[in-house]
Amino acid sequence: MNSKNIVITGGSSGIGFHTALHFVKAGHEVFITSRNRSKLDHALVKLKSHGSAHGFAADVQDSHQVKSAFEKAVEVLGRIDLAVLNAGIGFFGNIESFTEEEYDLQFDTNVKGVFLWLQHLVPLMKTQGKGQIVVTSSNLGLETTARGSIYCATKHAVQAMVSCVRKELVGTGVKVATVNPGAVDTPWFDGKDVDKSKMLNVMDVVKGIELLANQSESSDIELIKILPTRRSM
Repeated sequence: MNSKNIVITGGSSGIGFHTALHFVKAGHEVFITSRNRSKLDHALVKLKSHGSAHGFAADVQDSHQVKSAFEKAVEVLGRIDLAVLNAGIGFFGNIESFTEEEYDLQFDTNVKGVFLWLQHLVPLMKTQGKGQIVVTSSNLGLETTARGSIYCATKHAVQAMVSCVRKELVGTGVKVATVNPGAVDTPWFDGKDVDKSKMLNVMDVVKGIELLANQSESSDIELIKILPTRRSM
């Protein structure tokens, strides 16, 4: 893969950070965002020890912050070849247990955050005549589960948004896809009563993102669903 300029939201930890680290080590120039300044600074120290990395503190829920982050990314990178819209949050429980604040936070982060970034990225990439956008969704954007009503709803909304945008981008040279993993062993599950041995490794998802970034001009992958290996009883 030729050297690329890459933007990753939610890039200070978990899937976002490991994606950034993988691409930095491969010689690409990476720009990450995170709403947490201290986590952002800590991640950048690690990334810069391996290659070229930049960052900007911004909350994907805030249109003004997203605009500032996008403008800074363009200033630093020039063009954007690959954007990984990875920032996300999830709460699980029976429907009656959720607060309105938890509902708003999930939709504003998982759905509105993707919408705001797409509004900036799509026009830029259309002007460039090429570009790949990858949205980190979930297998729960393709199916449902008990205790996941709001999270599943956000990811189903993301799938619908991306599906529509794909149709809008026909003939432009710009591609958008989702990567849909099952549960991934990341700090997101730290402190929770879960069996991480049955989860995906974070690099399984990174490799899916890399596959999308590396696809040929003649293909336009819509989504990649990644599930952990089914182990015999």
